[in-house]
Amino acid sequence: MSGKNTVLSVPVQLDTGMFRDFALFDVLQRQKRWKRPLLFAVLMLAFAAICFSQVGVREGAALLGGVLTAVALGLPLVYFGMFFRSVSLQAKKMGLSTPKSVYRVELGPDGVGMWPAGQQDKAQPAASHDWESVYGAWRTAQAVYLYINATHAYLLPAEEIPGGTDAAWTLLGEHLPAEKLHVTR
Repeated sequence: MSGKNTVLSVPVQLDTGMFRDFALFDVLQRQKRWKRPLLFAVLMLAFAAICFSQVGVREGAALLGGVLTAVALGLPLVYFGMFFRSVSLQAKKMGLSTPKSVYRVELGPDGVGMWPAGQQDKAQPAASHDWESVYGAWRTAQAVYLYINATHAYLLPAEEIPGGTDAAWTLLGEHLPAEKLHVTR
């Protein structure tokens, strides 16, 4: 598959696992939202260590150190627990317990077109984006995530891409500059 006139059509089915993989990738890898809870935990544990170093010197140092340790470990656990719960609830709300056809994405010479489930017989896509406006593409072992903007992505599962992720990546490489192509394994 090569040439700027190549069209790649990907019918996308999502299930809970694929949705969860994408959410984890987007929040933890791409947006790096794990950094703030980690920084919070490190700071609170440092304060707790200072308190524990004062045991026997200052009254209540052990209690305060224990409270700070509990907060340092507890709040990040609650943060990530709520994240995983919200992903599960969203997948359930979307009816992804069994694989569900959600859209078809076409990568063509003029850009990206998307047809939602139930409208795939229409001539024109429900949404279209020229290549210049595409935010970027991220390749993982499970899928290619094509971001139309910083908050909107099309998920292209590896097993549903004709020719596999290599075919999609080659085509994306023909239309997107190298700084918009990211590989995470």
